[in-house]
Amino acid sequence: MLKILIVEDDDELLNGLDIILTKEGYKVLRTSQGEAGLDMAVHEKPHLIILDSSLPGISGLDVCRELRGQGVRTPIILMSAKAEAMDRRTGSYPDANAYIAKPFGWRELLTCVRTQLHDMERGNPRGKSTPSL
Repeated sequence: MLKILIVEDDDELLNGLDIILTKEGYKVLRTSQGEAGLDMAVHEKPHLIILDSSLPGISGLDVCRELRGQGVRTPIILMSAKAEAMDRRTGSYPDANAYIAKPFGWRELLTCVRTQLHDMERGNPRGKSTPSL
C-alpha cells in the first residue's frame, strides 16, 4: 500500500484529504506541523508528500527545501493560496514536483497525486510534470 504524508494546518482540509485518499486506497500519514512533517517524511518514508506552503513555525517551503537538502527525493505536491500560486510560474518553488492552488477540486488533486506516483514508479521522482494551475 502506498503511503502519502499530508502536512496541512487547516483541520477541515486535512480531514478531507485524509478521507479522500484513504477511500482511494492509500495509507495516509498526517500532521498539522511543519517540524513533525519533516520528521515523518524522513523516518516514515512516504511515497508522496502533500505539503501546505504556509504552515505555522517552519513553513512548508522550508520543509521542502530541508528535505531536498537532506537528499530526500520523495515527490512533493505543494499546496498554496491562489496569490502564492502565481509565484510558481517564476520558479519560486523549485524544490517541489507539482503545485496545486487552493481552493482545488478533489479530481484535480487526485490527478496530480496519480501523476506524481506514476512518475515515481517510472524512475523519475523529480520529473518534469507540468504543475497544476
